[in-house]
Amino acid sequence: MKKEKSCGAVVFRKQNELEVLIIRQNQGHWCFPKGHVEGTETEHETAAREVMEETGAEIRFIGGFREETHYSPKEDVEKDVVWFIAAPINNTLKRQKEEIAEILWTNVVEASALLTYDNDRQLFRKAVKFMKEQEEGDF
Repeated sequence: MKKEKSCGAVVFRKQNELEVLIIRQNQGHWCFPKGHVEGTETEHETAAREVMEETGAEIRFIGGFREETHYSPKEDVEKDVVWFIAAPINNTLKRQKEEIAEILWTNVVEASALLTYDNDRQLFRKAVKFMKEQEEGDF
């Protein structure tokens, strides 16, 4: 069994309401930006690089949140994904055309409806709960 590890981030911003950055991959499914760890990268370095590569967004991490999801993308492969919560530093979005069909800032309700996979919806519920428990000043 081959093991793979990726890292990613659920990126939130506060406009009139809490919004989240989601992507539609070229294969058609909606999810959060993530990707494989390269070399000696830390989990945070991988997540920040992948968000930047896929969406153009520079991020800062919001401490206190680290979740793992697990799934099998194909036979004989098990994948672990480490997730963080982040906020954008810049307002620039530029999709990675080789992998990403669309980037969308959307509200919590619409994001929950768009996410393709149940493990992403479960992760998202935990992330939203975490954000709602944070004081305004922390975000």
